[in-house]
Order: sequence, then structure tokens, then C-alpha cells
Amino acid sequence: MAFLLFTLSIVGCKAKPVSEEIFRQSQSSPPFQGKVLEEFEKELTELVETVSPSVVTIFATQEVKVSPFDEDFPFPVPFPFQIPQERRSLGSGVIIGMHGDKFYILTNNHVVQNAKKLRVKLDEHTEREARIVGTDPKTDIAVIEVSAKGIENPQSRIARLGDSDKLKVGQLVIAIGNPYGLERTVTFGVISALKRSIGILQYESFIQTDAPINPGNSGGPLVNIRGEVIGINTAILAEGQGLGFAVPINLAKWVASQLIEKGKVQRGYIGVVIQDVTPDIAETIGVKEGAIIAQVAPNSPAQKAGLQIGDVIVAVDGQPVKDVRDLQMRIMRTTPGTEVVLKVIRQGKELQVKVSVGEMPEEKETARASEEGGDLGLALRDLTPTEQARLGVRGVLVTGVTPGGLAYQSGLRPGDIILSVNNANISSVDDFKQAIEKAKSTGKDKVLLLVRRGDSNMYVVLNLR
Repeated sequence: MAFLLFTLSIVGCKAKPVSEEIFRQSQSSPPFQGKVLEEFEKELTELVETVSPSVVTIFATQEVKVSPFDEDFPFPVPFPFQIPQERRSLGSGVIIGMHGDKFYILTNNHVVQNAKKLRVKLDEHTEREARIVGTDPKTDIAVIEVSAKGIENPQSRIARLGDSDKLKVGQLVIAIGNPYGLERTVTFGVISALKRSIGILQYESFIQTDAPINPGNSGGPLVNIRGEVIGINTAILAEGQGLGFAVPINLAKWVASQLIEKGKVQRGYIGVVIQDVTPDIAETIGVKEGAIIAQVAPNSPAQKAGLQIGDVIVAVDGQPVKDVRDLQMRIMRTTPGTEVVLKVIRQGKELQVKVSVGEMPEEKETARASEEGGDLGLALRDLTPTEQARLGVRGVLVTGVTPGGLAYQSGLRPGDIILSVNNANISSVDDFKQAIEKAKSTGKDKVLLLVRRGDSNMYVVLNLR
């Protein structure tokens, strides 16, 4: 009987699963008390939850015309046989304010440039048509507007803007955007450099960050640990890892305010061609910092004030000038009609020169979306007779290249001079347009450009589609 009871007691006892015993052991040791890290993680998630509602997805639709035949088709295809197609691009934006029942959204020019249709996705359930308020290719900034009607607590969607002039290398930043259409993706990193120039825009003073930025992030915010937008994500270097670039928010705000008020950007201008004081130049003239004047435009404010070739501008209204970019940014943001005092070194002597800042004249731009083909992301102007004589070449000057556009992908950069298209010499923007139209009308997807960069010539293959 005792044996039977013993047997029953064993049969009636359930053994615990092996996996349960293993996982019980994994939880027996006390957890790591990472209080500082836990607090950091908590604040980071709260920051993202606060900022994310201000980030939107932008869909831009453009119409392009393409040949129905591929480039290997043995016979030339005239333009009438090209067919229209819609091209849809994707980008990001950030809501910066409201006026009436409209949201104002800051983004990149290259996200919305030449768009025939614009739609903005405000959240998972809300998508609306948008309108372009204004664009500025020279800084790659644009402002668009969209209806805020029916949005619950719309003020909570407005981002807080910071002060990019106070940034320091090493500060923590967060990039929020829609890379490859993956909405409100968050990446984390640091500011790795400030006032960077990478040769894609006429006016550059980028924030460089290692926070991962990918196609689709363009126009989205770069945010500090206070939840303030301190930059607009704009560009990446395809050949580099951890190299993302954002337009500083103070520059973006200055551009956006003019686009909202005037529909265009009004820039200061004095009419000089300047270059940095290199170590070799510094050794020759005895000045270490500043911008040396290489050319003075006829009838410009600079000429009227008496500025001369060889003058080194070292200060504006008492504030030191470090380099060309520093001087460009200061003059650009000076209201036309304002008188500034330039501290100039001329042949070793210090001078104070008063200059009445003018308004920068509009530059002739081309390669916008024509009826024959899509946008190349390229701005050009004719060389002046003085420039032709000084450089000894005839051609057209590249004044702007849209980040991520066809011209940028092909390797063109601001400052390049296009000398020929498919081995045919060109001397004006009209020549360039006709050469591109001719290539497209015969079904070509690429043209061969001869380009002067600095003192050297080089060939560049420009993709047309």
C-alpha cells in the first residue's frame, strides 16, 4: 500500500518545462541600475513624441516626356513621338507656424521644385493638397502651405525653432524624416562640423552631422536635445558614410520670412568677386584672414565706394571677416539701401570704406523643366565679356546645382564652366538649351559636356533623365 501511494505521488507531480527553468535563471540576477541612461532614454522618447507631429511627408508630382524607345534603338526618334509620364518624388517638411487656417511648412527647394501637384501627409489619416508659397534655389529652401482645417489642436503641430548660431561641434542631434517613404523615422548622432561648404549651392554654411540621413529625409528637421529645430536636412555625400548636411535654421528662417512676405528673397549686393586669403596669399600681403577682391563690377556699389582689386576686406561694421563665406553671408543678409563700413587692407594700409549695399540683380537661370524634358537641377548664366577675357574661354557658368538632381548626380558643381555639348562649342545659355533639346529630340538620355573647373578641362556625362 505504501508502495502504491508513493507511485501515485510521483505520477501526480508535474515537472516544470526546461525552458521555464532556463528563463527563471536568466531573471534571477539583479537588473543593472542604469538610472542616468534610463532618464536619458525617457527624455529622448518624450522629445520624439513632442516633435514628430510637426514632421510631414511631401509628395511632389512632375510631368516629364520620354522616348518610347530605349537608347539602343537604331533610328533617331523625333520629339513628337515622346510620351508624357508622371514622376513622383518624396521628401519631408516641418510645420513652422500658422496663419488663419493654414499651416506653413519649411522644406527643401529640390523637394518641390517644378512640381505640378503637391500633396502633404500630415499624419496616418490626413493627406491634403498643398501650395508653394516660395522657393529659393540658392539656399535650397522652400515654404509651402496646407489647410489646417479639422486638425485637432493644430498649435501642437508647430515645431519649436532654435538658434543655430549657438551650436557647437559635439552636441547631440536627432534627424526626423521619411527616408525611402518610411514615415517619421528617427536617427541619432552628433554635430560633427559647422559652416561646411560642399559645392552644391551658391550660399552654403551647412551643419554637418553623423545622424543617418537618407533619400526622403530632405526637408525634415534636425533637432537638438531641447526639442528645437536647429537645421533642415538637405544633402548627403553618396560616397561617404555618416556625412549628412543641414541648412542652419537661422538661415532657413531668414529665407522663409522673405518668401512668406514677398514671395522671393531680396539679397544685399556690393558687386565684387572675392576669394579666400590662402596661406600663400597671406605670406605675400601680411594678412591672415579676410576676403581679397579679385574683380569689381562696373557701376556697382563697390566701384562707387572706391573699392579696388587687391583690397582685403577684414571686417564689416566692426565684426571680423574670416573668409569668403563669412563675408557673403553678411552682405547677403544686409537690407539693400543700408550703409555698411568695411575695414579694408590696401597695400598694407588700413582703410575704412563706406558702402551703400545694393540689391542683388536677378541671375538668368535655365534648365528648368521645359516642355521637351524633365528638370536637370541646374542653373546657368552667360559669361560676361569681362569674364570671357579674364578666363580666356567662351561658355556658360554653372551658378547652382540642386542636391540629388540629375546635374548633381552627374558631377556638375557651381563654378563649373560648360564649354561644349556633344563636342559642339557653346557660348550662351540659349546655345546650351538648344543642344539639350536637340539631344532629347533624338531620344538621347545622356550628353557629353566639356567643362572647365579651375584651371583644368574635364569631360562630364550629363544624364538627361
